[in-house]
Amino acid sequence: MTKRLWELLSLHWNNEISDEEKAELDELLLQHPGDWLRSGMLNQLSFSRTSAENEDEATARLMDKVTQAITAEPPAAAPPRRKWPVLKMLVGFLFVLGCAGALWGYLYGGKQNGYKIVSTDAGMRTKIRLPDGSTIWLNAGSTLRYPVKMDKHQREVYLSGEGFFDIKHAANRPFIIHAATMDIRVLGTSFNVRSYKEEDFEETAVISGAVEVILKEGQQRLKVAPNEKVIVRTSAAPSGRSTGVAREQTSNVAVERQPLSPISMTDSTHVLETAWINNQLIFRNETLQSLALRLERWYGVKIIIRDPELAGLRFSGRADNVSVEKLLNILQDIQPFKYSIQDDIITIN
Repeated sequence: MTKRLWELLSLHWNNEISDEEKAELDELLLQHPGDWLRSGMLNQLSFSRTSAENEDEATARLMDKVTQAITAEPPAAAPPRRKWPVLKMLVGFLFVLGCAGALWGYLYGGKQNGYKIVSTDAGMRTKIRLPDGSTIWLNAGSTLRYPVKMDKHQREVYLSGEGFFDIKHAANRPFIIHAATMDIRVLGTSFNVRSYKEEDFEETAVISGAVEVILKEGQQRLKVAPNEKVIVRTSAAPSGRSTGVAREQTSNVAVERQPLSPISMTDSTHVLETAWINNQLIFRNETLQSLALRLERWYGVKIIIRDPELAGLRFSGRADNVSVEKLLNILQDIQPFKYSIQDDIITIN
């Protein structure tokens, strides 16, 4: 899915799209209908609803939209040479499917015991605005759970996966992110949290302001300054990068402090830790096993590495808007290996 198609779909489902942008969206949908359907975008965009309107009324309106779209007839006086084209029918079908997807998400996927739940599939990223005005960008393969109404004394959300947080400052009202092995407490700042259950570490990278990381095991508290990150490893295995790393062992977890990694030596404002927000896939001295997990989320594929020695090979590179097959061919030039693709399963041996 192109970045522009993503932007236009987001504008459309938030009712912020202009007539010119709507025309552009219609044209892109005709060109890339498969991308839209495969991405699961229809279900996910339903979570952008922020109105506190009555659920029964909202459901009725959505049902009316679906019914009207299904029963609508083409204009009776249309000239013969302008019959309803197949492509226009496709747009109509996608509209109906979009309404149905939004209805499904609103009824079954969006709320749970006073919380809203937003999940992103592989290959997807989405932006969420919380009731307090804070903004969160959610990376692929992630889930965020947050209360429909924020508490008066503190704000709490629950993250599985990766998210970039731009928290609105509120004195005496801390914002807390609960991850698997740590909690992150802030008042107002911007930072990135990475907490995928299939990875053996969690990471908090601070862009501006400062945060406090509280380890759930032992309740150790760590202050993290701007342009710094803390990595909490559930195994004591080193990261493979030694420059600028301060380590300490705490019970069954190892804690590392590192400076953020600028993408370019001439530009310190753009860092590796948040490159995904700009749709940039960048990896440095990363094992093939670790990279495979990222590629699974990035491309929506399953990667099986048959040879344990290949899993430990390390790669550095950058792949923006590159197909997974082309990326694998590039990696082959760096370290020799063979691969095969069957449907969405990639086998490396």
